[in-house]
Order: sequence, then structure tokens, then C-alpha cells
Amino acid sequence: MADAAQIYGQKKYLYRQDGLFIRFNDNDKELIIRSLNGSIDVQSRQKFQDVNPQSSDCLEFNAIYGIVTLKQLNYLVVVVKAALISSIMNLPIFQAEKFQFIPIEDKKINSRDASYIAGLQEIFNTKTFYYSEQYDLTNSLQRYIENKGIRKPLSQYWMNSENCKPFRLCNPEQWIPTFISGLIAIRYFKLNDTDCQICLISRRDKRRMGRRFISRGADLDGNCSNFAETEQIFRYQSTYYSFLQSRGSMPFKWIQKPDLKWSPKAKILGDITTNTEIAQKHFSDQFQLGIQKHILVNLIDKKGTQNVLGNYYNEVINRLKNDNLKYIWFDFHHECRGMKYQNLSKLINMMAQDLKLEDQCSFDLKSGTSQLNIITLMTTQKSIIRTNCVDCLDRTNVVQSVIARHQLWNTLQKLGVRRSTNQAMEPFPDQLEQIFRDIWTLNADTVSLMYTGTGALKTDSTKKGKRTFLGAVEDGRRSIIRYFIGNFHDGGIQNNIDLLTNKIDLKKHDYKNKFFTGWHCLLVIFASVQVGLWKLSGFVLEHPKANQILGIQKKHDNYDQLKMTIAHFAFVATGMLIIRTLIFSKYKLFVREAKLNH
Repeated sequence: MADAAQIYGQKKYLYRQDGLFIRFNDNDKELIIRSLNGSIDVQSRQKFQDVNPQSSDCLEFNAIYGIVTLKQLNYLVVVVKAALISSIMNLPIFQAEKFQFIPIEDKKINSRDASYIAGLQEIFNTKTFYYSEQYDLTNSLQRYIENKGIRKPLSQYWMNSENCKPFRLCNPEQWIPTFISGLIAIRYFKLNDTDCQICLISRRDKRRMGRRFISRGADLDGNCSNFAETEQIFRYQSTYYSFLQSRGSMPFKWIQKPDLKWSPKAKILGDITTNTEIAQKHFSDQFQLGIQKHILVNLIDKKGTQNVLGNYYNEVINRLKNDNLKYIWFDFHHECRGMKYQNLSKLINMMAQDLKLEDQCSFDLKSGTSQLNIITLMTTQKSIIRTNCVDCLDRTNVVQSVIARHQLWNTLQKLGVRRSTNQAMEPFPDQLEQIFRDIWTLNADTVSLMYTGTGALKTDSTKKGKRTFLGAVEDGRRSIIRYFIGNFHDGGIQNNIDLLTNKIDLKKHDYKNKFFTGWHCLLVIFASVQVGLWKLSGFVLEHPKANQILGIQKKHDNYDQLKMTIAHFAFVATGMLIIRTLIFSKYKLFVREAKLNH
């Protein structure tokens, strides 16, 4: 990918002179940002002096993210490195690669703020933040066209909306692009000697972002944990096709707190009446986005705790008595047991009436972006498939890719590309097959990375078209990493997410990004015991009385072997003691909890 500063966009400079000054090279105004008695004052004025980009106190940057208030100081956050990944309808899209925090006051960053900045940088370093200075990434293509190409950002997907508020008197849309968090993957290829483009966009809802075990279910306003839209855009010559799906935690109050168990027990909170009201708020919020019919695909198991959740979800939907909500419970693990992912054709058949060619957005763009205000949609998407498993990750990723594949096949058939079978994973022609697999695998890994700290499970079915033994082994490795991250680090990561999304006010909810957790204490104790036992075994071999008591005859040639045997025995005994401690001690000594109650 090319560097954004070299290819597109006016240059932007920041310099300090009794405040922070921001200048765009082709703008006749500049911004002045000052901190007055703890509050932020932003004004615009006509520029009155030239800026020397080569001076040491002048910073060239790519985009403004906004202003963040930490414990001691206020900071302007800017993107200092970005990549132009491609464009949608000739409007460039950027991926933010590096952010910088600049104190608005002319002061140095103290150690306390530095720890918060480090935590926020961990999130930014995932490189899952995208922006455009012209295209509205917070809206689907259908909503964007219905808005006549005018940027009307949706607050739930607009990651830096709160950070832009200090600029509200200075026409912030002229200075600050809208950022989303998620993934944008764009690829080009030829089909029937015709230039084509496929784009995959996942945009995360910031209202209840979180780590998977810490944030479950929905809040009282109906906002679901880890909700996201995923949009597949396909362009054939000048005709665009957009197909939208969504994912999100089951829309009622339930928790599954980490407690050192491999799969913590889920618990439903509140009564059925309250949870029905929560679900009603959730779906009403979704209806306002323009798509009225929702197909709710539930992929969890029909046994154990998941069965309890699934039956409760079914009861909630039945109580809503809404004909625009269709509930499908498809036990993914049972139906696809034995790595038979081809059985997903059953699910596709269950939704056949809802996956018609016409049920997507389509329009023709022949005159370029300047004519967006007169574009007429040929078809509009009237129903949306909302998929969930427990985490809304691995099973959800597989099923969403299969649904997207089926819908893209519908489009290709209309364009004259024949389909030989009706299998759920029938390959596409030519290079489109590998491109499709790559972008959906990337989507699965990216969304999973944000929720769990690892790539997704079951991606071999997406990447290779089938489940494999090596894929299962890799899933095991990632699951073990998820276990440790989920129990010992997710609480701290959740704090940083809540700080980024303005849920934590550091004046009220102070927290520390401690590296030394209960788990690290356990490792130190374990190591200390090992050293002590090693020394003790050496003492025993060195003293005659101890040898006599233990019945050990001194032989110089077996000292090392005996010493190693005793050390190994001590290692096993200590390990068993630690396992006992983990089982019988209070798990809160080890599990990292978030500052806010989710």
C-alpha cells in the first residue's frame, strides 16, 4: 500500500505558538487550540504567517482524530502515518497506521498519562482504524446513496465523534474525517474480461465494544455487545451491488464472566419482561437504519448452557410478536460435526426466500461521484441477516461468508456466470475464488483480534473451502492463547477500550495499566519454589547425615543425575500444588477485572 501523504490529500501542519496551530496547505484558515482553565478552546482564523515545514517545531501529519482528556493533560491525537488502501466510487479510503498524542498545553507528558497513552496505542496499533475525507464510511452504500452522497455519519459507527466535539464551532467536517474501527479490504480482478472490484467493510458499533467474556448481551438501552455491520460491495463495470449483514450478542441481559474455567457458565439477568423490552429497543434501533425485516440466525448449541440461552432468546422473540423478525436456530456444531461444513447448505435453504437477488442494493454509476445526488437505486435491500453464536466470532464468521458467497453467486448468475451446483461453498470462477477467501479470512481474523487478541478459529473452512486437521490444531493453539489473554489481560484491555470510547472519566474512574498481575505473581512464586527446592536438593547431597537418612550412597558420577531427578520431582509436586491453588483459591486473585461493570 502506498503512503497517503505521497498520493492524496492536502498536507497538514501543526506547530506551537501560544497554543497549537493547525494549517492545511490549500486552506486560507487555520485552527488555534488552547487549554483555558482545563477546558478546550478551538477557534479558526485567517492565517497570518507562513509555515516552514522543515522547522523542528512543525509536525506534518495525515489526519486529525480528535482531542482526548487524560488524567493530567488534554491531548490532540493525529495520524502521522497512513496508507491509501484504495477507493470506493473513486473516493479514497485510508488505513491509519500510526497515531501521535500531542499535549495541548506546552508541557511534557508525565508518567501517569504515559501509561494511559500506551494503553490507547495498543488499540491503535491493531491498525483497525480507517477514514476517508470524502466517503462516509459509517454508512452502508445504500444509506450513502439515499443521503445523496452527503456525509451524515452514524454516531454508533463514528469512532471519533466525541473527540470532535471541541471543534463543533469550527465546521469540524472540514478539518476532521470520520473514523471507523473494523476492516476494509478492497481487491480488483477481471471476470469475463470485465474490470471488477470487491470490497468488504466491517464497522464496529462503539456503544458496547468489549472483550468477549467481559462484555456480553445487551444493556438497558438495547445496545448489544460487539455489534458490527459487514458489507460486501461488488462492482461489475459501472454497476454496484451492496449486501449488508450484521452480528451481535443475543439481545437481552446475560453475563459470562471469566473465572479461570475454560468455558465460564453463562447467567441470564433480569426477568423476561425487562429483557423483552431490551430486545424491543435493540430491534427498533436497527429498524431506524432503513431495513425493516430481520432474519435472526442463532448458531449456538442445543445443549448445556447454550441451550438455555437459545430457548430464552426464542421466548423473547415470540413475546415481541413482530412479523418482521424471523428466528432460525441452527445448531452449527451438531449440523457440521465431523468437519462436514457442506451441511451449511441446509441453512442456506432455510433462508432461500430471504436471499433473493433483488434483496440487495444496486445502482449504476456512469457519471462519476459528482452525480451522486441524482443516482436512482435499481434495487434496495429490504431484509438483513443478523447472525450470532456465543462470541459472535468463529461460527458467525464462517456462516456470514457462506451467506455472502451465496448472494454473490446470485449476482453473478444474473451477469451470465453459470452455477453448476447449489452447494454452500461452490467455488467462484477464475481468481475471484481466492480473492473471496482471502478477504473473508482477513475479516474473520481482524474482528477476532479485536475481541480476543488472536485470529479467528475455523478459518481453514473459509480460506481453503474445507475443514482440515491442521486447521483444527491451529484452532487449539489459538484457543489456549485466548484462555490466558481472557483471564489475565482482558480486564486491562477493556479499560483502555472504555477510555477510548469515553465511558471512563479519569476524574471519576481511575485505573492503572498494571503489568504485574496475579498471574505474574503465580509465576514468580513458582520460580522461587523451584530455585529453593533445587538448592535444597544440593544441600541434601552435600551433607552425610541427610544422605544417611535418605539412604543415599555418595557416588560422584551420579550426583548430577540424582540432583536432576530430585529437581524434576519437585517441579511436578509444585505444579500439582499450583493446580490445587487455582482450583480452591478465589479466582479474583488471578482474573483481571475491568474497572466498569459490563
